[in-house]
Amino acid sequence: MFKKFIAPAIVLASVAVAAPAMAQDSAPFTGARVAVTGGWDRVDHRGEDGSGFVYGGTAGYDVAVGDLRLAPEAEVTGTTQKSCFTQASGRLCERGDRDFYVGGRIGYVAAPRVLVYGKAGYTNARFGDRLTSTNAGAATAIESHDDRSGFRLGAGVEYDVTRQFFLTSEYRYSNYSGGFSRNQVLGGVGFRF
Repeated sequence: MFKKFIAPAIVLASVAVAAPAMAQDSAPFTGARVAVTGGWDRVDHRGEDGSGFVYGGTAGYDVAVGDLRLAPEAEVTGTTQKSCFTQASGRLCERGDRDFYVGGRIGYVAAPRVLVYGKAGYTNARFGDRLTSTNAGAATAIESHDDRSGFRLGAGVEYDVTRQFFLTSEYRYSNYSGGFSRNQVLGGVGFRF
């Protein structure tokens, strides 16, 4: 008698366990994602600033909690940013280099294809210096670089073109040790698995 109920019970249990997982997968803006980003980068350091082009990639994993989306994420970027100025010891050029970011974002599904989000996390950037001085007609150049740690805050919008492909637009502010800060406006194209 129990054998009659075993197969239907197993099927029912499987459906009960699988339903929440399937609902999670079918919810918009969920799962693993990667994106290529690029845009405007402005670095400020003790009153001197310079702009350039920032480029890189982001990866994250979004989980649905009602209309909210929670996600850890990581990013690596580079930049063409550079600023040069004259000081007493010669001409100093400061340039941005690579930037690593690890943090999280929280989003709200504002429309079926629109996610509005905020983000915060840890960032570590490398900045390079080149001091060129002229003494008795001979130019001497000294180069160095420093890694600076800090925090990042940002806000953006993600738009689902299809279930897998999306576009992003984002503003973020980063603050580093040693008086360095950064403002960026980026756009991105991404794929969701």
